[in-house]
Amino acid sequence: MKGNSQNPAPVYMDHAATTPLAPAVLEAMLPYFGASFGNASSVHHLGRVARGAIENSREKIAAHLHAKPEEIVFTSGATEANNLAFNFLSAGEHLATSSIEHKAVLEPIKTLESSGVQVTRLAPNPETGVLSTDDIAKSLGSSTRLVSVMYVNNETGAVTPLKEISALRDKHDFFLHTDAAQAAAWFPIDVNRLGVDMMSLSAHKMYGPKGIGILYVRDRVQLMPQIFGGSQERGRRGGTENVAAVIGMTAAMDLIANDRDAHASRVTKLRQELQTQLTAAVGDQLVVNTPANAAPHILNVAFKPIDGKPLDGEMLLLNMDLEGVYASAGSACTSGAITPSHVLLGLGVPASTARASLRLSLGRLTGEEDIKATVTCIHKVVKRMQAQRQYEG
Repeated sequence: MKGNSQNPAPVYMDHAATTPLAPAVLEAMLPYFGASFGNASSVHHLGRVARGAIENSREKIAAHLHAKPEEIVFTSGATEANNLAFNFLSAGEHLATSSIEHKAVLEPIKTLESSGVQVTRLAPNPETGVLSTDDIAKSLGSSTRLVSVMYVNNETGAVTPLKEISALRDKHDFFLHTDAAQAAAWFPIDVNRLGVDMMSLSAHKMYGPKGIGILYVRDRVQLMPQIFGGSQERGRRGGTENVAAVIGMTAAMDLIANDRDAHASRVTKLRQELQTQLTAAVGDQLVVNTPANAAPHILNVAFKPIDGKPLDGEMLLLNMDLEGVYASAGSACTSGAITPSHVLLGLGVPASTARASLRLSLGRLTGEEDIKATVTCIHKVVKRMQAQRQYEG
């Protein structure tokens, strides 16, 4: 996004929502929108080209995860992958999860609960932002089949110690699933070192295209399909494969693997600088909801009420948008009204503060000038909104 002195370029601080498609990824995809347009289920030459591209991609993605190719199931994204991961559970079986998971986990679990699956929703530690391994251990029983916890929280950036949770299987027999959509661009994803049995990923969170993701399924898990009508994905997910998107996801994973550590280190420093500058600019009204050892790219902040008057979170976002800084709330917009984030409420943030929260999420192209512009914008907007509140009495 280019600009000039009269019209500065917009500042994109919403990479946790989606990332821009990398040029190299688009280039890799283009042939499959053109000459190589075949259906991967066709037996003729064009079909074989498409099939070869998909299986080559499956092998590459498996290598990135230290998995087997047959353990990779292509989906439309992490939401579908999460739903698919829970599909094997039956009435009477037990699942343990966190109360602050993404809705793409909480909603399918609610549906399972209505059909007789027993569910334990554990509260996170407000200091760390993640579940205590001891609390998970106490929730496990003879009927526990699955524990599902996200690797990186999509609102706060808190990182779950998956390896510690996996170690609980020394005494308990259960499968471990994680939604790692916010982790893949910033951390190496080795399913064996993490000890997970299922993992959901989405390409558009790591500079790939929208509409494609995967579910990694360890071969000991007997997955039940939820989309019928074809034998694709070894009978686990029916439907014609989106070849171009599969190629795009593979290219994106190749891209981030090349220099992930360097970008993670640089962006971590930028996020810390953003927090420091915001704290200096806003002062005691600022509440930081992101723990110290968070993922590199997410900073969640909120603003305390002044004299009992909460800041309007929706107006905060809209005013920032007008100033050319694009961010998200740490809350969901429902029927035109800001609803406090279940994540922040689950961490003990008062509703009046949670309604005025911001999720600022950085990316590979974020620079120091973006940090400065973001801080300047937020300080300007908050001061203006406070003055308006005082004027209104």
